[in-house]
Amino acid sequence: MHSPTTIHPPQFCYGGRVNSQPAVNSPWYCLEALPGLIALPRVWRARLREQFGPVRDLILQDNPSLAQLLPCPRGCGLAHNIVCRPDGSLVATCCGDPERPQEIPLTIADITPLEVSWSKLSRALCQALGLHSRYRTLQPPNTVQFGAWSADAVPTVLTIQVCPCAFRRVVSELVAGLLRPFMLFAPTSNHLDAPCLEFLSSVRATFFPLDSTVLLGGNGRFCPVKAPGELFAQFTPQPREVSGDVASAAMAIAETLDVGAPPTPLAVFRLYCGKPLSI
Repeated sequence: MHSPTTIHPPQFCYGGRVNSQPAVNSPWYCLEALPGLIALPRVWRARLREQFGPVRDLILQDNPSLAQLLPCPRGCGLAHNIVCRPDGSLVATCCGDPERPQEIPLTIADITPLEVSWSKLSRALCQALGLHSRYRTLQPPNTVQFGAWSADAVPTVLTIQVCPCAFRRVVSELVAGLLRPFMLFAPTSNHLDAPCLEFLSSVRATFFPLDSTVLLGGNGRFCPVKAPGELFAQFTPQPREVSGDVASAAMAIAETLDVGAPPTPLAVFRLYCGKPLSI
């Protein structure tokens, strides 16, 4: 008779304890709480609650590596080995109470980690904010340019960090590398401090926290709190005044059309196209 075998060496656990932090009903807070942006479905579900389904479809994808440990759903504070029985079933055993060990039946879906797809997240944000898609991975970790705004192609950059020092380092690298105005997005403003604001202001860049800029709508899609034109007004090129030379040239053309026997070509244009009168 074969004994149960562990499906992987018990070294890694995706997402930590399910109840290690209170659940916050926001996908943006959740992203900053999970190092590596990867966790088991039950961890995502515990943090996202009713938003789990839409968020999974919108920005998450399966990771090909199966989990090796299971964060205890009973709240014992331990992670349990996942073993495969001879019949092919999967199970983990919680021994938080040694006198009453409890087996936890599992499926492949239960132990398949879900991770943030940067490409899916970028597309969803571009659609919500009316941006031109410009996806590329940048040098700082967990940082991408996901779009561009207006005819000036102002870069829109997304970074997801789990601590203030890493966030500050990313901001300084972006400012030094881009050397131009850009828009920086992050899940929240929790890591934004005075040095970061100083770095950004030196190149006339602006910070946008997603938790107060983009919401998850009832249709399962992201939607902005304001119209993109209003959000990004400072980065929208303003119409230029017509120069004196251009105005003079226009007047010269009009004068050439307003000569000859009446009705002149300019008079015909005004009456037929401006009024409009019949032929």
